[in-house]
Amino acid sequence: MLGLIADETSNWKKDYQDSIDNIWSIEKTSKGIFPHLKRTYGNSMKIIIFVMNPDKYLDRRLALTELLKKTPFQFKFIAINDELELAPSAIAKNHDSKRTVDSFGRDFSRGELASTLNHLLSYSKFLDSENDLAIIMEDDAHFIVDEFIFVIEHLIKIIDIRKPQVYLLTPVISYLNSNSKNLGDDYKLVEVIQSWDSSGYIITREAAKKMIKANSKSWFIADDWVRYKRHANVDIYNVIPSIIKQNLDIFESNLMDSRNKAIKTKSLKYALSRIGYKIISDFKKYFWLLPFKGYVRNKDV
Repeated sequence: MLGLIADETSNWKKDYQDSIDNIWSIEKTSKGIFPHLKRTYGNSMKIIIFVMNPDKYLDRRLALTELLKKTPFQFKFIAINDELELAPSAIAKNHDSKRTVDSFGRDFSRGELASTLNHLLSYSKFLDSENDLAIIMEDDAHFIVDEFIFVIEHLIKIIDIRKPQVYLLTPVISYLNSNSKNLGDDYKLVEVIQSWDSSGYIITREAAKKMIKANSKSWFIADDWVRYKRHANVDIYNVIPSIIKQNLDIFESNLMDSRNKAIKTKSLKYALSRIGYKIISDFKKYFWLLPFKGYVRNKDV
C-alpha cells in the first residue's frame, strides 16, 4: 500500500457552518422510491444508489437487493461491458499504462482496471441523471439497514452539494480527529488522510465531475482516495465507526484478489518519487498532523 499523506486539512468549521445554514427535511415521494431532501426555500434534492455488479455475479446482486429494498432509496445495478471496455484497443484508448507504472510501481491488473472503469461509469451515470447525490457501492458491500438509514439522514444535514465532497462509509487507514463533527450520539464525521476502500461512499455532482476529469484516462485505482484528493481537489470525509464493510465471509473481494496476484515492476521514476514523497509526508505527519490535527492511525485496517 502507498503510505501517502493527503494535503493539509481545509477550514472545516467555516464549511460546516455554511452547510448547516441550509436546513434539510426528509420527504418521501408518493411511490416511496427515494427521499427528496427539501431546503427550507423549496428546492428539492434526490439521492440514488449505484451498485457495480456484472451479470455473472447474480448471487451478489440478490444478496444486496435484499438489503437495499429495505431502504427508502432508489438503486440501480450497473457494470461495464468487459468484452468491449477491456479489449486491447479500448484499454489503449482509456488507460494510461505508462503513467500508472510511473506513479503506482506497476500497471493495473485486469480486475483493477475493470473496477476503476466501473466507478468512472457510475459517476457518468450519476451526472446523466437528475439526482443531486449518489451513493456508490460495490457488489460485496454489506450494512445494517437501520444504521445505514440513520447515518445517511444525519449526513444530508451536513453535505454541501455545491462543493466537491466525498463521504466514505467504509473503514479508513488514517484520519484527523481535529474538528470532527458528531452524527447523533454514536457516530462522528472526520477528514480522511488515507484509505484504500471503495465499497461504499456518497458523492456530490461537483466531486463526480472533478474525479472524472482527473482520472479520465484511468491511471490510478478507484480506491486511491489520496490521489483523488490531490489530483481532483475533492474533500474526503469518513463516518466513524464505519457502516459499510465488504461481505468477505460470503464473497471474495475481486479487487483484492486481483491486486494480490499482480506483479510489481518498479521503475526508477517510481522509486525516486516514492522516496521523496515519503520523506515529505512523514515530516508533515510527525511535525504537523500528529501534534496539531489529531492524526489517528486506524489499527484495525
